[in-house]
Amino acid sequence: MNPGTPPIVDLAKGLIPRTIYSSQDCFEQERDRVFSRSWMYVGHESQLPQKGDFFVSQCGHEPVLVTRDMTGAVNVMLNHCPHRGVKVCRYDHGNAQRFTCPYHFWSFGSDGKLVGIPKEECYEGKLDASQWGLMKARVALFGGSIWATFGADVPAFEDYLGDAAFTLRDFWAGPDGEDDGWEIVEGVQKWDLPCNWKFPVENAAGDLYHDPSHASVQRLGIAMSGKKGRHAWDADPAKFRTLNLGYPGSGHACRASLYDDEKRAYVSMWGQDPVVDEYFRDAHYERQRRLGERSRFYNRGGAIFPNMTYLAAGRTAVTIFVPRAPGMSEVWRWYFVPRKAPQAVKDALRHYLLRYAGPAGMTETDDIENWTGAQLGTASHAAASNPFNFMLQLDKAKPAWPVPWFGETSLCDEGISDNGQRCFYARWNTAMTEPVRAANARVIALKEIA
Repeated sequence: MNPGTPPIVDLAKGLIPRTIYSSQDCFEQERDRVFSRSWMYVGHESQLPQKGDFFVSQCGHEPVLVTRDMTGAVNVMLNHCPHRGVKVCRYDHGNAQRFTCPYHFWSFGSDGKLVGIPKEECYEGKLDASQWGLMKARVALFGGSIWATFGADVPAFEDYLGDAAFTLRDFWAGPDGEDDGWEIVEGVQKWDLPCNWKFPVENAAGDLYHDPSHASVQRLGIAMSGKKGRHAWDADPAKFRTLNLGYPGSGHACRASLYDDEKRAYVSMWGQDPVVDEYFRDAHYERQRRLGERSRFYNRGGAIFPNMTYLAAGRTAVTIFVPRAPGMSEVWRWYFVPRKAPQAVKDALRHYLLRYAGPAGMTETDDIENWTGAQLGTASHAAASNPFNFMLQLDKAKPAWPVPWFGETSLCDEGISDNGQRCFYARWNTAMTEPVRAANARVIALKEIA
């Protein structure tokens, strides 16, 4: 790849150059072309129950401070003091009305405003405090989730989602179909993953082809149904279609089951714990009452472009993959339980989540081995010109199929397919070839001064 030349993704043939996972030039271009022009998940409102609550997160490459200020508003701010760039918050979470930089002790309120300057008289009245607060991102709240972008010209969040808003809204609805139905299990898991950030995201976007790599977990039967399998839905004999649903214009995608019968009876999927099973039985029928035909849709998980993935269907979790180098990502993982569930249900689900996912989870350890192995394959000199194959069910996906409420911009097919991954890379390819504009007015002003 020549410096400054965007790589070519040949989606018509289903071919992806392996250099996009290993090239330093590509990695640097992604910062400007992908992340600076996208909305990114930074956390959940259940992490901020009280005024003054805060937590730190990542907005793409940028460390951010997320607060609920003293008016109750949610703020996402760059976690760097504008004076010399030192982090103003070094705690993972807590409650505070002020944040003080440890270098020169500039202090900021929970809304990011500069409220304290040591020896202010030395500035001789030339410092306008209103211009030196923490740099604030645009913020969007969606079903309890918190999203941010520093891009001034990025479309409004729901426009950014487009028709894929349906899939994300369904994900954030609780098991009973109620909006904003989840709360975080306290603590965010973090670990380093030696692979390019796109490998795990494309996997979540629709890779059902890799299921044999989880054969040992399937045999163990780690689900709470008491039957074989690792998923709750493995116990349900009702007929459904396995769908790969993607939105190539936005890059969002998900895997889902679409059941034939919207009024299907509940089948025990949590039989090892009668309290949990009773909760999900009641939730099943309440969801049918609330959603009607759309209760046929059973979201298994997916990806929101560029770097947020989610697990659904009884193992609810959200992950962001923070790019650190072409072959290194930092993983941030949030786990969730139903907000209105009995404590016994929350405890049981938390144990199931930790058994299933994470760096010690019995399923995800398989995935981690796969992704890191794929990264090693990008380093092959002999195969450098050989692309990766994304040809499964090429040209088979149909728009607004098999139900119109997936949206006119959707592309969907059935069974084992690369449709979700191709939709993800369609948006990635567009982002990498569009003209780049300055991310914010402050950058423009600095360039003009220089």
